[in-house]
Amino acid sequence: MANQSVDKETENLKSELDNLRKDLGKLSEQVGKTAGAGARAASDETRAEINRLRGELNRLAGNASDHGKAGVEVVHEQVERHPLASLATAFGVGFVLGKLLDRR
Repeated sequence: MANQSVDKETENLKSELDNLRKDLGKLSEQVGKTAGAGARAASDETRAEINRLRGELNRLAGNASDHGKAGVEVVHEQVERHPLASLATAFGVGFVLGKLLDRR
């Protein structure tokens, strides 16, 4: 009778261990799915932020280009309005740069 009780307890333990293994397998599967979903969500957020920054960079580059073109236009107009003063200024700047670069 004691043997039957031990055998029954052994079978119960085996059954419980099998259930525990199954539950552990399900749990690790769920953890894997959750981690994968979290990684995808993080990847999507990163991609969205990169796209936002790329748009901002394009906007800033466009603004810089517009300002550069406007500056060139202003210089062009000043040269047309005051050609002798522009020539004298260019000569003076060239002379000073030449002297600075000629120092040995």
